[in-house]
Amino acid sequence: MRYMTAILWCNGEIPSDDLIKRVLTEGKEVFGVDGGAEIAISAGIKVQKVLGDFDSINIDKWRGEREYLPDQNISDFGKSIKYLIKKEYTEIEVLGIEGGSPEHFLGVWAVLAEIEDSVKIILHHEKRTTYRIHPDYDDTEIFVEDGKEFSIFALTPCNNITLTGAKWNMDNEKLSLSSRGLHNQGTGKSISIKADGIVVLII
Repeated sequence: MRYMTAILWCNGEIPSDDLIKRVLTEGKEVFGVDGGAEIAISAGIKVQKVLGDFDSINIDKWRGEREYLPDQNISDFGKSIKYLIKKEYTEIEVLGIEGGSPEHFLGVWAVLAEIEDSVKIILHHEKRTTYRIHPDYDDTEIFVEDGKEFSIFALTPCNNITLTGAKWNMDNEKLSLSSRGLHNQGTGKSISIKADGIVVLII
């Protein structure tokens, strides 16, 4: 299986130079979600294609590749994720999601829940990273420093979730969207997560 990583640049606040350098490593292709394409270009980043319905970009002045995605039943972010899945990208890393309205913030989480495909999705915040964990995955293992806080949220109902390696573990338990997984702590080793629903890990 060929592993391909795409960077999806959204139309939020401009990421810091440090975050851009950390995420945009060699071999990753950048796609812009509507106005996010212009933000990426202004940061000196090559954009493969702008995606969306073009309601927040002056498309007449856009000189690069474009893919019009007209479906109004899902956000531009969701449409762009689906487009990249069809193009057989196996991992999608997301920049430019900070800021904006509460609706857009919640809409990002909704997309993570409604995308059925098991594609790996990582959201890069300035000081945190969100990992989407799909039930089709084997155990997801990520190292967490001793005492470092992390949180787990179930975006879809889980009848069976297991968490090990943390200060507070779970053993084949039920978890729905709640504050139960808020502010857990690492123990200086890898935590392991396996669930039968879609969850997010925020570190």
